[in-house]
Amino acid sequence: MGVVRETLFGKIDLDTLTALFVLGIDPTRQAVRQISGSASAEALRDPRAICLEVGGTGREKENNFDHHGPASGSGTSLSACAQALRRLARLVDYVDELDRGVRRAEEIVGGGFPSLAQLVSGMLLVERDPQRRVECGLEILRAVVQSGLDPYASIEPLLEHLPGATRWAEEKRRHDRAFEQVCAEAQWRTTAGGASLAVVETSWVGAPGALYGRGAIFVVALNPAMEAAGGKTVRKFTVAGHRQSVTALLEPLCALEPGWGGPQHGTIIGSPRDASSGLGLEQVVALAIERL
Repeated sequence: MGVVRETLFGKIDLDTLTALFVLGIDPTRQAVRQISGSASAEALRDPRAICLEVGGTGREKENNFDHHGPASGSGTSLSACAQALRRLARLVDYVDELDRGVRRAEEIVGGGFPSLAQLVSGMLLVERDPQRRVECGLEILRAVVQSGLDPYASIEPLLEHLPGATRWAEEKRRHDRAFEQVCAEAQWRTTAGGASLAVVETSWVGAPGALYGRGAIFVVALNPAMEAAGGKTVRKFTVAGHRQSVTALLEPLCALEPGWGGPQHGTIIGSPRDASSGLGLEQVVALAIERL
């Protein structure tokens, strides 16, 4: 359905074209219509109708981008494309703050759920195909810019307009509940090298990342029923380090149980993939404490 029902404009000029470009309006997918004179009062009140240079000066929150008429509320002398760019710049500021760690994903101005970051996170949990992820991610960002929603606020009003978005938000909630449960159930130890070690038994594969966020340098996670090839489940260990190698454990673990291994970067290793580990949790933890 989309957040924009139609886009109305008066004349085709560089300002109008640039505004369409900045707002991500695609005339092959969305209705774009040229009109004579001003847009109707109904269209100017409808946030699902973007009005470019056809009235509504000072009413950008209602998706009106004009600067020629008398202003209602706070006026502006900015061109339509500059007003649209200001909206896009707010989105970029939000993402920049997230990326630099200035803002947390769960911080939402005015409260509510989900934040933009949380919705994107939920989408990535659901959608596994890279092409699909890019398509859905760009659709979310277009919806934020076109709707005029503040990216710092809750994005909940968009959920009904984006196919799949309700499921993404629900999956993010489920993920966050699992996150909190894993953190609450983890046991904390200290290695011989003085590093914090978190130990947990869980079927949630995101445990290492969650525990890194709570200060763990190393994690020993036991999944009692990990899905394996052929539809069977196996008892599976994962030992991981937050930017730290755990390869010092490979030799002693393989001596106890052949088949342990991991990628070349060495920050994560695991028990055999297709067979249940016969090692005890305390056996693996004792080795981690001793060798890390």
